[in-house]
Amino acid sequence: MRSRLFSVMICLGFVLMAFPAGVQSQAPIGQGNIKVGALKIHPSIGVTGTYTDNVYQSYDGKAKESAFIATVSPGVQLVLPFSRHSISAGYRADVNRYSNFSENNYVSHTADAKLNLDFPGGLQVTVSDTFVASDVTRKWKDQPGLGGENDPYRAKPYNANDFLTKVRYQFADRWAAAVWYNFYKYDYDKEYDRSGSFDRHLGAGSLFYRFSPKTDALLEFQHSTVEYPKNSPYDNKNNTLYVGLGFDPSAKINGYFKVGWTQKKYDQRLAFADNKDDFNGFSTQIDLSYSLTPYDVINFRGIRLIEEDLDTNAPFMRTDISLGYTHVMAMNTKIRPNARLGYAKHDYEGRGTDVDGIRKLRDEKIYYASLGVDYAMQRWLTWSLGYTYRKQDSNFIRYDYDENRVFLNALVSF
Repeated sequence: MRSRLFSVMICLGFVLMAFPAGVQSQAPIGQGNIKVGALKIHPSIGVTGTYTDNVYQSYDGKAKESAFIATVSPGVQLVLPFSRHSISAGYRADVNRYSNFSENNYVSHTADAKLNLDFPGGLQVTVSDTFVASDVTRKWKDQPGLGGENDPYRAKPYNANDFLTKVRYQFADRWAAAVWYNFYKYDYDKEYDRSGSFDRHLGAGSLFYRFSPKTDALLEFQHSTVEYPKNSPYDNKNNTLYVGLGFDPSAKINGYFKVGWTQKKYDQRLAFADNKDDFNGFSTQIDLSYSLTPYDVINFRGIRLIEEDLDTNAPFMRTDISLGYTHVMAMNTKIRPNARLGYAKHDYEGRGTDVDGIRKLRDEKIYYASLGVDYAMQRWLTWSLGYTYRKQDSNFIRYDYDENRVFLNALVSF
């Protein structure tokens, strides 16, 4: 059955590639050249081969297991521009097949839609929705005689829906204001996994002042509520305040820099966290790129905020900084090497029990690096070769691991 589905998905990808035969097509073939009236159609198919030396990330201190993973990703994106506005919608599937441990095979589906409205008076409205149906993959091999909720290493199928509506208004030459609402729903398919399902409602607003042609100062406030329908002790509310700078995409330095304060307050006191009900601290969001030359770009990213662990629901402070470099080959601008080096630290608020039965405060340091090269062989064909390394240095045996991955991807898109 799985091999039949795999064949069907490959055939679907080639059908999508052949689809424009009955509609208007413009030469040369490339992205954006397939149209039905004003409607732009972008079919695509990606094929990726990945090797990992640690499929299960040494969960529970298990020995490393290696595997090759084949991924076929057919998709299509539709874009309909009208006047200054546009509507878009798309779908992509990722069909994952493992050379070993076929119980890990799964298919991820992503569908999205977006409405962009850009009015002459400075008013911009965006409404978007993204739906994902996928799996949290298995943490160890199939357990003979154990199934469903009795399998501690089971895969967890889930659905996630991310809805966003945002309004931005430019006024008085130098000023702009934005407000937005985001609803994110994360829901496991199986009833016995739903202690980790949650709904998040987030409302936010920003005020911008442009004090130079390509630089804005900003003030931003966010408020969110997180509700666990099947696990109410983890219900919480969050408040975050930022001040910062935003840089125009055409500037030599571009991106944003925000610093501030964040607080997570639970509706009930958490027994495992010394009976505390609130956690707060310094917070930042940074994504800055600097153009050294027309061919060289350095990118710095930094983030510090309070998150909730997907495995245990426990809150932790995540700090993550990384430095990236991208180069465009002067002799052939179709070739673009890239690299990134990063460090992260997770400070957990509360004690948990490790696989050895010891109860302790969880602490993790993560080191990661990547090297890659993209080659746009044709307008419609891109190759990507990459290597990633990740070491998670945890005081919990359950979460301590290192992993090497190598991948080769071919993407055909029209």
